[in-house]
Amino acid sequence: MSLSIGDRVPVMTAVQDTGRPYELTPGRWRVLFFFPKTATTHCQLQARRYQAVMDQFQTLGVDVLGVNGDAKQEQALFRDLCKLDYPLLNDQDHTLSGAFGVLDEPWPGEDLRRARRETFLVAPDGVIMDHWTDVNPAEDAGVVLARVRERVARPPV
Repeated sequence: MSLSIGDRVPVMTAVQDTGRPYELTPGRWRVLFFFPKTATTHCQLQARRYQAVMDQFQTLGVDVLGVNGDAKQEQALFRDLCKLDYPLLNDQDHTLSGAFGVLDEPWPGEDLRRARRETFLVAPDGVIMDHWTDVNPAEDAGVVLARVRERVARPPV
């Protein structure tokens, strides 16, 4: 069973690329963007676009979290390369990608399953408000930011 719009995200603990735990708990708006691989230009583009508008998300009281199943060392290199200030959650055990229903089949020539590029907006009460499945890495941050502005100005009923 995977989470979808209207579902409440259960309290989950994930590990950040820094090794510190991160608890997905209610209380703030959250954007979770899942991306398949740190060593690709599309994933780097998507992450950098979120970083470029991070101050706007923060002003609106929204946490941004990148979720990926690569090894912590690869995520650390990705963070440094893209100059990211927001958490990257390590999902090597596929807990998050499995719960959110975004776990894909292995890429050609690989055995490792990866997350599909999908994005979720979670309200402060833990309910999934929006889910984007056809994500363009160059436009994702802007599309999500526009929706956040609508949601924050007109809170969920």
